[in-house]
Amino acid sequence: MPGERKDKVHSLLECLETSESINLSLINEGRSAIFIARQGKIEFANGATSWILGYSPDEIIAAPVEKVFPPETAQKIFGCDGSEPGLPGDCSLLELTVLHKNGQEIPVEAEVAVIDYQGSPSTLAILHHGLDRQRLDEQLKDGLEKLKKTFGAIIEALNKLVEARDPYTGSHQRRVADLARAIAVGMGLSTETIDGLSLAAMVHDVGKVAVPSEILNKPGPLSKNEWGLIKNHPRTGYELLKDVEFPWPVAEIILQHHERLDGSGYPDGLKEGEIRLEARILAVADVVEAMSSLRPYREPHPLEEALQEIEKNRGLLYDPDVVRFCLQLFREKGYKLKEDYR
Repeated sequence: MPGERKDKVHSLLECLETSESINLSLINEGRSAIFIARQGKIEFANGATSWILGYSPDEIIAAPVEKVFPPETAQKIFGCDGSEPGLPGDCSLLELTVLHKNGQEIPVEAEVAVIDYQGSPSTLAILHHGLDRQRLDEQLKDGLEKLKKTFGAIIEALNKLVEARDPYTGSHQRRVADLARAIAVGMGLSTETIDGLSLAAMVHDVGKVAVPSEILNKPGPLSKNEWGLIKNHPRTGYELLKDVEFPWPVAEIILQHHERLDGSGYPDGLKEGEIRLEARILAVADVVEAMSSLRPYREPHPLEEALQEIEKNRGLLYDPDVVRFCLQLFREKGYKLKEDYR
């Protein structure tokens, strides 16, 4: 970020302009090569120049920038001829290939800034070895994958908890997650959005753990109080997961999956744009699966009836684009709900 680079440059400049041995030691022993050039000559170089470029500071201080950098690279870093640094405060980030003293090409990432050094405009360049950055990126990627697997394991454990208490709900959540993912993929949503939606769908009814089993599986009509307990399950699920720092809005998606475009849903009566897209996708997948599946208190509806339900209420209760992609899945692409997971 430009602001972060300016802060880094400012801190570095303060260190360079003082004689604090600790600060100078950190600069000289760091793994990033640091140069300051003025009027086409190198005024300062730290110890990492030896590691990255093969030159000791003594070899290049007071030397022309072209001694260290090929003309084209010097132009990119230090200006047209290495002598015009631009305006103080200017910062940029460049990806370059520089030459080691032995002729080897070295990939680097260069942070370049115009500074006021010892009373004169100068160019500060901080070179990070590209292989170090690549290794860091790989480590971050590996760490993110492990974190995703951990979150997935948490979600799977929660689903099994629900399933142990109510097998119908556990199987329902898995089938809804499959359908929601298929809809999201068809809509061309990002991988991150799809992953977050899938995890939320896997436990969208986790709040039902607070509802007595005799109510969940009651064969007859529910009383007003019983229905109130059922309708509170999205908020209960939200409360259970809101403090888990998922990289996706899992708790919010769960909270909103029974909201409807016209405001007739629950628990908050949200309307249209107030409802997250992921929750709108989950709502459609939830209705289709629930209507099409066997429950202790009723036989399953034919799939076509479930599709007619979302088609009839497209734009009224359900997001029209989500409905369109869902209908295409079943009617044109032959999608089928997964078999019972139990």
